[in-house]
Amino acid sequence: MAVADTIECVDCGGRCHRLPFDPPELGWEVGDVVRYRCTDCHDEWFLEIDGDDLDDDA
Repeated sequence: MAVADTIECVDCGGRCHRLPFDPPELGWEVGDVVRYRCTDCHDEWFLEIDGDDLDDDA
């Protein structure tokens, strides 16, 4: 599974978008922290990437 562009907000059920939207220039790595912001309630979520979040071929 790739790092998600959007996730569901745990608080309100709205849509959270990844910020910044573009991935890092050298790609995602385990341990990177991804920031998401909800378009409805404006909460922010910070998720740490683990091995399951990365594509097998990346």
